[in-house]
Amino acid sequence: MNVSWLKKHAMIVAFVAAFLVVLGVVVWLQQQASGKKAEIDAALTEQMSELNHLLQTKPAPAKENIDILKQDRAQVDHLYQELLANVAHSRIHAPPDLRPVAFLQMMASQLAKLRQAAGENVKIVDGFAFGFSRYAGTPPTIPARNLSDEDTKRVVTLLVKQLRAIEKISSLLIESRVDDITQIRRSEVESNNGSDSLDVPIVNDPKALYQTLPFEFQFHCTPEALRDFLNSLTKSDWFFAVRKVQVTGEPPPPAEKPGATPPGGTPALAGVSPPKRTRLAVTVRIDLIEFPSKPAGKAETGKPDA
Repeated sequence: MNVSWLKKHAMIVAFVAAFLVVLGVVVWLQQQASGKKAEIDAALTEQMSELNHLLQTKPAPAKENIDILKQDRAQVDHLYQELLANVAHSRIHAPPDLRPVAFLQMMASQLAKLRQAAGENVKIVDGFAFGFSRYAGTPPTIPARNLSDEDTKRVVTLLVKQLRAIEKISSLLIESRVDDITQIRRSEVESNNGSDSLDVPIVNDPKALYQTLPFEFQFHCTPEALRDFLNSLTKSDWFFAVRKVQVTGEPPPPAEKPGATPPGGTPALAGVSPPKRTRLAVTVRIDLIEFPSKPAGKAETGKPDA
C-alpha cells in the first residue's frame, strides 16, 4: 500500500475512519448507560426490599408515644370536667312534662312581672311582649301545634329557656336603669318571620360541647347604665356571651364658661346651663351558652378509657 493508493481511495479511507470514530463513541455511550443502569437497578432493589419489609411488618406506635397520648387525654378530660363543674350547674331546666298551654300561663306571669318591674323608670310600649309577641297576642297562640310529643317537648323546652334568659337579661337592664327597652329579638324555635325573629340559628346539637341561644336587645341609656349592664352580665350565674355591641349617640356639648370679670367689679354671673345628659342608642347581641351535664357512668376524671 503506498501513498498513491491512499490518494486514489481517499474517500474510502475517510469513510472507514469516520465509521471507527462513531463506533468508538457508541461503544463508550453503551458502557456509560450500562453503568448507570446497574446503579438504578441496585437502588430499585434496595427500595423494593425496604418496601417488602414494611409490608410484612405490622405497624404499631411506640409505647412512649401511647403514654404521651394517654397523659394528654387525661389532662384535657380533667380541664373539661373542671369547666363543667363551674358552669354546668347554671343550666336552665324546664319543668318536666310541661305542656304548651302551661307554657303560655308561665309566659304571661313572667311578662307581667317584667312590666311591673319596669314601672315608670324604664319605658316600654303598652303590651310589650319582650320578644314573645308571636305567642302573647289576643287570643294567645299555642306553640308546637300539630307536632309529635317529642318535637313538642323540644320546642317547649327551648321556649322556657328563652323566656328565662330574656327575663334575666331584661331584669339586668331594668336594674341598670336604662331609659327604655324598644325591641327584643330571639332565634325562633318554630318557623316564623315576625318582628321578634332573629336570623341567627340556635346551636342545639346534643353532640356539641356547648349549646347557644342567641338574643338581641335594643334600648336607650346613658354610658354609665350601659357599663353597669355589661358588668352585671359578667357577674351573672348564667353564662352570657356578648357577641356584638352597636352604640350610636352624640357627646354632650361643653359647658359654657363664666362671664368675664369687669375691671374693679365683681364677676358677672352668666347663665350656665347644666351639662346635657348623653343618651345612647344601643343594640347588643347576647348568646346564652350552656354546657351539657356530665354524663352518667363516665370514667373518673383523669382516668380516661384505654
